[in-house]
Amino acid sequence: MLDENPLFREEIIALNALGTIDWLRFSATCSDHLILPVIYLKFQKQGLLDYLPEEFSDHLKYIYDLNRERNTRILVQLHSITTILNKNDICPVFLKGSAHLLDGLYSDIGERIMGDIDFLIPEKDYHRTAKIFEDEGYGLYEPFLYFDVAVLKHYPPLVKSGEPAYLEIHRLLSPKELSWFNARIIDQEKKEIKTLQGCYVLSDKHKIAHNFIHGQLHHQGHLNGIVSFRDLYDLYLLSKRSDIHQTLAFIKAKRKAIAYFVFAGKAFGTQGRFYAGNSLSARIFVKKHDLNLSSRTFYHTYRTIVFLGQRIVFKYIPQLVKSFYSREVRQSLIKRMKDPNYYRAHFKSYIDFFAQKK
Repeated sequence: MLDENPLFREEIIALNALGTIDWLRFSATCSDHLILPVIYLKFQKQGLLDYLPEEFSDHLKYIYDLNRERNTRILVQLHSITTILNKNDICPVFLKGSAHLLDGLYSDIGERIMGDIDFLIPEKDYHRTAKIFEDEGYGLYEPFLYFDVAVLKHYPPLVKSGEPAYLEIHRLLSPKELSWFNARIIDQEKKEIKTLQGCYVLSDKHKIAHNFIHGQLHHQGHLNGIVSFRDLYDLYLLSKRSDIHQTLAFIKAKRKAIAYFVFAGKAFGTQGRFYAGNSLSARIFVKKHDLNLSSRTFYHTYRTIVFLGQRIVFKYIPQLVKSFYSREVRQSLIKRMKDPNYYRAHFKSYIDFFAQKK
């Protein structure tokens, strides 16, 4: 990280002069991890843009400008969402990127590429909130549903023509509510946004915990040996606000959290800030990540084994077993089996998975 190690600037200049930096590959990696705007701002701050190939430098600025314009529109959308909910006596707790944007985590509003707008509302307002936004012109992002929305952690994504981001209305923060991280605990520390009355964000400690849970548990980063550099950069910024070690004491999945924090320390060259020690789990995690980067064969083979194993063991077999004693599950399964659209959507998920490139 250039902010922590200024000597990296001279190293980049020297390597570039030798022609040993593959800027095309570097650009592709940053694009995959959604951090091109961050790279642009860091290189601009360190006066490195003039040392880059002109085409790459122009590309960085183009992506940054597009993202800054989109995030400006997202801020307007966040104000609109809050106003709509407040009129219905609901105060949202914004999550992830939208929360960080509102809470001033970034040095520039164009720094973070945003996907959707996630916010948490009380369980009792879950269905009512979805109806409120459907009445406001939002509609389902995908037309076919085969799940009971009452048991999902968030309502299916809602989109509205003309708005830059789609919405995810959360009633839970993870598919299975954690005893140590849930709405009741979040309410005890949530922060009100002074620049936008009527909404909240998680405390910094809880933001760090959610960063870990979302990427490493929910999206199975720990299992796959994969880390999102965008998530990692958010973690880095949050570590400047809140002591990682205090958050680690709060997190119950310590082994996996330590592995994540050890990796973050190695990535940023600031091990002491994240986790000073090491562990077997951390060494295995770092090794899997290194193999993913260095071997296409390992990356694709391991991901395929995990993908198919998770679906067979934790999805297909449990649903089949439940169908024998649950009429609701059985009827849902029969409905899907009779619908050609289900097969198209289901097999498309396989096609999309296997079409992904490293």
